[in-house]
Amino acid sequence: MSILEELGVALGLASLAGVNLYLTVLLTGLLVRFDWLHLAAKYQHLEVFGHPAVLAVAGVLCVMEFFADKIPWVDSLWDSVHTVIRPVGATLLALQALGQMDPWMQVVAALIAGGAALTTHSAKAGARLMINHSPEPFSNVAMSLTENIAVAGGSVFVLLKPVIALGVFAAIIIVIWMILPRIFRIIRTSLWLVWNKLRMPGRREPLAAPVALAAETDGRLLALLAAQAATSQHEIAWTAHCITGKCKGVRGLRPDFRAVIVAKKDAATLLLAVVGGLRDRIIEIVVPGARIDVDSRFLSENLVIESSGNTIVLRFPRGRGDEVETISLRLRQMAAPAVVGSQPESPAEELAPMPAI
Repeated sequence: MSILEELGVALGLASLAGVNLYLTVLLTGLLVRFDWLHLAAKYQHLEVFGHPAVLAVAGVLCVMEFFADKIPWVDSLWDSVHTVIRPVGATLLALQALGQMDPWMQVVAALIAGGAALTTHSAKAGARLMINHSPEPFSNVAMSLTENIAVAGGSVFVLLKPVIALGVFAAIIIVIWMILPRIFRIIRTSLWLVWNKLRMPGRREPLAAPVALAAETDGRLLALLAAQAATSQHEIAWTAHCITGKCKGVRGLRPDFRAVIVAKKDAATLLLAVVGGLRDRIIEIVVPGARIDVDSRFLSENLVIESSGNTIVLRFPRGRGDEVETISLRLRQMAAPAVVGSQPESPAEELAPMPAI
């Protein structure tokens, strides 16, 4: 087997193992042991995967993953446990496929195989976290079955056409690396929301009275406000830290970035300071005439602002529901000022006084 074929088999199997390690080992072992497609003589280095003990262990673990991978949030927990297992297993799988090599080549091959597996694993984990935000379980089942079919077909493809597979999987790894920042933001945001969800009380009571909104600032935020919005600290009424969600119509505003809502005293607009990406930036939100809603999700309390045909979604942990409700009440007053002399319909609508700055 030529060096390109060996590299194609090693890279392909390592990439597939990052998605489903046990299914990749099981299928490779079955193909080699039973000489399906006449592979055993060609890939003698992989004969160890056809050992009955390897097949038995891989089969049991494959069945466990088959069911765990289709249950919302259990699949993400399974992925988190396998963040180390899959790259290590993929490295061993790739080294076995390459056979005897010089020690320095083994180190290089191990780094490439482990990196490829970690890349595909990160892509899978990020996609699953996105899917788990939807309450229905059918998307998890469909995604899991798609992954199983892709791994099964990919394993056969790698062993039949290793040279072509080398180019295909190298291209896939490059594409994933291009979108990895987005994937890591999804993982970071989801883990943050999950952690806050676990810390919150089991039941959230309706808002009895508005809470005080403080003006929490730091040097980085103040410098950004001064540079891009000509705003100083004494002009700030209150701030609120959040995460951007899916927004529509606002150029440059992408989901899963850290952000700070900044309300100015006696101003009809909000400032949204978005931190991260290529540069920090300030986005101005016109509040008068806007529609303000609170959308409670499984992991987050979403503040939805619809203004001038644009939709901005800002996500808060579930434990900060009172703060989100208070913000929505303030913004509704800014969007449609109350008539002088009118009385609030409920205690929750009577806003707490602004804290002194």
